[in-house]
Amino acid sequence: MMNMVVYAYNGGGVSLSFHYTKKNYSTYDLVAFVVLSIIINVAFGMLATKLKLPLYLDTIGIMFVALIGGGLPGIFTAMASSLIINIFVPGYIYFSIINVILALLTSWFVHYSERPIVFKVSIYILVTSLVCSIFGMGIQYLVDGLPMLINLEEVSKLIYGNGDTGYYAALTFVSFFLNIVDKFISLSIAFLLYRLVPKSIKENIANYGWKQKPLTLEEIRQYRKTVGRKTVLNKVSNILMATIIMLSLILVWFSITFYYEDCKEEYTDEVYAIVESAASVVDGDQINEYVKWGRKATGYRDTEKLLKMLLNNTQGVEKLSVFIAEKNGYMYIFQEAKPGVEIIENGKVMPYMEQYTPYIQHFIDGEVIDGLIYSEDKSVFSASYPIRNSDGNIVAYVVADVYMSFLSVYAKEYLLKTFLCFSGFIVLIMVLGFTHAGYNLVFPINSITHASSLFLESHGNQKALDENVRKTRAIAVRTDDEIEALYDALCKMESEMAEYVRDIRHYAETTKKMQNGLIITLAGIVENREVASSSHVQNTAAYVRIILNGLRKKGYYPEKISDEYIEQLEMSAPLHDIGKISLPDAIVNKHGELTEEEQEVMNTHTVYGRRIMERAIDTVKGDSYLKEARNMAAYHHERWDGTGYPDGLHGEVIPLSARVMALADYLDTLTSPKGFKISYSLEEAMEMIQEESGKYFDPKCVEALSDSLSEVRAVLNKNIVRRY
Repeated sequence: MMNMVVYAYNGGGVSLSFHYTKKNYSTYDLVAFVVLSIIINVAFGMLATKLKLPLYLDTIGIMFVALIGGGLPGIFTAMASSLIINIFVPGYIYFSIINVILALLTSWFVHYSERPIVFKVSIYILVTSLVCSIFGMGIQYLVDGLPMLINLEEVSKLIYGNGDTGYYAALTFVSFFLNIVDKFISLSIAFLLYRLVPKSIKENIANYGWKQKPLTLEEIRQYRKTVGRKTVLNKVSNILMATIIMLSLILVWFSITFYYEDCKEEYTDEVYAIVESAASVVDGDQINEYVKWGRKATGYRDTEKLLKMLLNNTQGVEKLSVFIAEKNGYMYIFQEAKPGVEIIENGKVMPYMEQYTPYIQHFIDGEVIDGLIYSEDKSVFSASYPIRNSDGNIVAYVVADVYMSFLSVYAKEYLLKTFLCFSGFIVLIMVLGFTHAGYNLVFPINSITHASSLFLESHGNQKALDENVRKTRAIAVRTDDEIEALYDALCKMESEMAEYVRDIRHYAETTKKMQNGLIITLAGIVENREVASSSHVQNTAAYVRIILNGLRKKGYYPEKISDEYIEQLEMSAPLHDIGKISLPDAIVNKHGELTEEEQEVMNTHTVYGRRIMERAIDTVKGDSYLKEARNMAAYHHERWDGTGYPDGLHGEVIPLSARVMALADYLDTLTSPKGFKISYSLEEAMEMIQEESGKYFDPKCVEALSDSLSEVRAVLNKNIVRRY
């Protein structure tokens, strides 16, 4: 049943626009269409009956309202229509469960089946026709006296006689084909009416019941796939179904029990009255004559007629008899019974029945028997009354038997009719409970949970955080209970958390800018011993980013290069010459060529740089960008062919960060003036770099740089001094 619950959604091309207000006009629209659908059902159904058409036409309204509003309005229409039609066609209410199933099938096929429209309509007509014919003829077979189409009965008799199983099989067969025609016509009329409904009203009804922004059909499907069977709705549904079934069984049990007790009390009064009346019509002085001559005795037949009349005027008494008691048994003198009750031949002595055992001596002694006599299984109880002669002596007994076993037949019939009458109402109550739980509990909770998950998955991404805050607010839960309070608290928490992350990000970015500024300033001081000359560190940092982006575009070193890695190397680049702080000013700031001894001293700046950065790493517990800064400071003068310093590394043994730094440093050295040195043009610099590709530099880095000259030129345009 859970899977048959259908919620209104934006089907049939209707777009949803949800604006929650205290006065929701969708309720009035839906009620109006339910009433209209009931009128359509009753009108067409009665018209088909009056015209003696071989059709039902009593489900048009059910299909129509199910197309618009889903399963719940369809079920309500089915039950209301059945109650009204039952006034004019007694017994129609027993078929109400069929109309309920039809409403659920209509809603499911329209809102959930993903098949092509032609295929879907064909299958729908076949399925509904099969259900209606099988269930309809099954109910017709189980319950006597129900209305039936005259044409259907006549055709079935022609096919297969009357009154047996084959006859009902023929009925089902004929009913199936009649139902195909009936459902095709009914669906066509319902669809035509659906097309006439204004789009705005369809939107209102589609919004009916939602306590939040309505979900699309795809969102509902996705929800069911995601959560599976372990949902709040399933738990609520199971509890509701178990409660309704248990209450129904208890109600039926108590109804039968009370009916049994009432019948027993009524029949007890009746059985005492009939034995007393019967004793008064039997002449005690004629008992011996009746025993001797039987039906030939004077007055026997008249007495027999009076006893039969008394029996027929009772409801519960099944057998009325007169017997005399002897030591070895009892002998019937008169016996009257209703059809189906066994009668023993009069005049024969029969052994006492088991229920008479405690009273045998009382019968023999001619004593009055007080109270009822019960059979062992309590299915039969009897009452006796003495027949006296003119001397006042007890000469015989009148016994009336009441058979309570008929109640088992009644109980089966009662259960069947109760089930057929109330099953539709039970389904209506269950679907109403499922729908209410879905709209007011399950879907709001699921939407809140989904929104919370998306927010947590943002992982500090400010844009994603802000977007998810907007999505959460767009849910617009309005249940007027604790769920709405939870939703409001979640909205407030997400908003505050997003702002908190925004503040943290702002502080982090400010700190980062300050840090980078200090690094660049420090590197500029180290490079030129004056704060004003820091363009080299800025240029090399820009070139590092350009080369790394070029490598990523080429697909080189994908396991290494990421956004975070590029950012770390750009931050680390200004520290590549940090080791020069340990060298004499005379060597660092010398404008001419260095001597061999001075060059050896200059080469040690890579060793000093590594030591400085390792001490920094130990101090700040190994921040990853400092590790790359150490690699750059230590190895940016290593050569691809292994002839560099300080360790003579070669090829990809050299850290990628150092290989990129070497090329960026060399490019800026060639294109930037220093002292009395004039800079080379970009084209000249690139020719010199190409000559060193595979010797000094990683060929892939050179290739990436060559493909990014427009970006390099943009950097040069900011601060290059051109050669005249």
